[in-house]
Amino acid sequence: MQKKYFKFLALIILSIIAYAIGNYFPIEILKADYPETDVLNKSEYYRFIVSIISAFITLCAVLVALFKDDLREYWKRPRLILSKPSQITIEGFNDVETESTNRALVANKYISRIEIQNIGNISSVNTELLIEKLEFKAKDSTIIQEIECYGKSLPWNGSESTTMVLPAGVKRLIDIVFITVPEKISKPDSGTVTSPSKIMIGGITNHVEKNNGTWIATFGLYSQNHSLVTFKVEIEWSGIWKSRLAEFKSQYQINLK
Repeated sequence: MQKKYFKFLALIILSIIAYAIGNYFPIEILKADYPETDVLNKSEYYRFIVSIISAFITLCAVLVALFKDDLREYWKRPRLILSKPSQITIEGFNDVETESTNRALVANKYISRIEIQNIGNISSVNTELLIEKLEFKAKDSTIIQEIECYGKSLPWNGSESTTMVLPAGVKRLIDIVFITVPEKISKPDSGTVTSPSKIMIGGITNHVEKNNGTWIATFGLYSQNHSLVTFKVEIEWSGIWKSRLAEFKSQYQINLK
């Protein structure tokens, strides 16, 4: 970093010197003294063109020698983009149910995820996704509630790790929303009460009284060798649970912004 600042400072100093020379140096003494009626012959003309080209090539060589590392970093870098997968929301099942073939599978949760791809020419290092802001607006209300976020990194699909080296040309999925099935909770008097479905966005569990409304989540994609990428996800949910994805889609929508 200090080396980069030194080069930048050197460039500023050279610019100041060039400005001073251009304004205060008696440049007229360098002007060739020849009659205005003289015309360059063919050989002199080509020598003049070659001199200009040589000076330009020398200037380019000096600039490359000074800034070759910065130029290399500019052309060789990761480029992270976000997109919706072909199926953004999927069903989750109990492991016991998936092993049984005697009854139809019923979802016990729904998962929404996004796709992150590196379209650059080098790997992105220590790539991680965090939720930075979460807001909720109940249906038929203009009041926006801000939910506290603690900035916990989300695990990548197929891995327990929250950071990843993402090679060039590779894409990975990461889960950002979970909606769980209503649960039956036993009471001390031997009765049961049903707990409503819960929504978890970016690792933050919902604690509002009603789920019917719109959630707006702001995420940040961080990497050691890539600038910060921020994006928003808008989630609309009626708060109603359906055991089939085809039916649940009529109650739930998610959009990447």
